[in-house]
Amino acid sequence: MNIWLALVPSLIGLIGVVAGILLSEFVRRRQRAEQFASTIFARRLDAYEALLQLLDEGGEIADRVVVDESLSAPARKELIGSAILPIAKFCDRNRLFIDEELGAHCTALFMGVEDLQSLPASEREAEISAHQHGRRDTLRMIREDSGVARIDKLFRSINRPRITSPVIERIRELRRERGK
Repeated sequence: MNIWLALVPSLIGLIGVVAGILLSEFVRRRQRAEQFASTIFARRLDAYEALLQLLDEGGEIADRVVVDESLSAPARKELIGSAILPIAKFCDRNRLFIDEELGAHCTALFMGVEDLQSLPASEREAEISAHQHGRRDTLRMIREDSGVARIDKLFRSINRPRITSPVIERIRELRRERGK
């Protein structure tokens, strides 16, 4: 019996050493993941910022294609292609940081805009409105996937800013009306 009593402290010590090794490995891996997280977040933010720039440029081209009646059908198609191709290439090059499905959505965002001029006026307005809604929705998705939306909520909860003016109130009113 005395032998077993002498082994108990040794076993407890051995279990403590093993638990300490496992705990330190867990903490080390967690710290390493957190260390990479900030770098990856910064890279993702840079990629999404550049994607937004390409989408803005593509939006300007799309607006021109919709409005400029002097453009022929092949010219409209070529112009829209010049908006879509850089977005597709960029999403492919940055697929490590940009969500694959969101990248595909951004690539397809301007597809079909070249055909809007050939639609009857009543259908054209509805399709233009749908396209503009798609662009706003894309911005929302990018803000959410990049983490910017969550950080904005965090900052607002910390600061609790009171941002208001007649212009801002009108914008909010229009958003509520559009949401109905």
